[in-house]
Amino acid sequence: MRPWHDAADADFVTLVDSQNTFSTRYNLKAIPYGVLIDEAGRLIKEPFNINVADQKTLTMLEKWISDPDYNVKLLRDVKPVDGRNAHITASEASARFQLGLVLLDVGKKEEAMAEWRKALALDPQNWIIHKQIWAVEHPDKFYDGDVDYSWQKGQLEREKNKLYERTPD
Repeated sequence: MRPWHDAADADFVTLVDSQNTFSTRYNLKAIPYGVLIDEAGRLIKEPFNINVADQKTLTMLEKWISDPDYNVKLLRDVKPVDGRNAHITASEASARFQLGLVLLDVGKKEEAMAEWRKALALDPQNWIIHKQIWAVEHPDKFYDGDVDYSWQKGQLEREKNKLYERTPD
C-alpha cells in the first residue's frame, strides 16, 4: 500500500487490514473499499467501494470533508447477513481465509492456498479471497507497478470457463 499512498502524495492515514478483520466483521467481499471515520474514531459510514476516479465518490468525500452535518446523513445500519445457513457458510469461509493467512505467514504456501480454495468454494463471490489467491499465484500482476485489472477480468473468465467445463449437464 505504501508505494501507492506515497505516489498519490496522500495526506490522510491509510490502514491495511492484513488479517482481514474488518472485512470479516462487515462481510465485505471486494477490495478496495473505504470507510469514513470521524475525528473521534467513530465509523460513520458503512464500507463502500472506493473509486476516486468516480465523480459520485469524489463528491461524497468532498461533502464529508466540508460539511460537518453530513456525517449524520451518512450513518446507516449495516445490513445483516440473510439467514442462519448463509451466516454459517460465510463464517466458515472467513475462518478458512484467516487460517490461510496464518499458514502463509509461517511459510506454508500450499496449505494456505488449499484453505483459500475451500473458502472460495464456500463463498465464490468473495473477491477478497479471489484476489488473495491470485496475488500469491501471480504477484507480478499485483505488486510490480500498477495492479493489472484487465488481467483479473480475464482470470475470472478463465476460472468460470474451467468451472463450466467441470460441471456435468
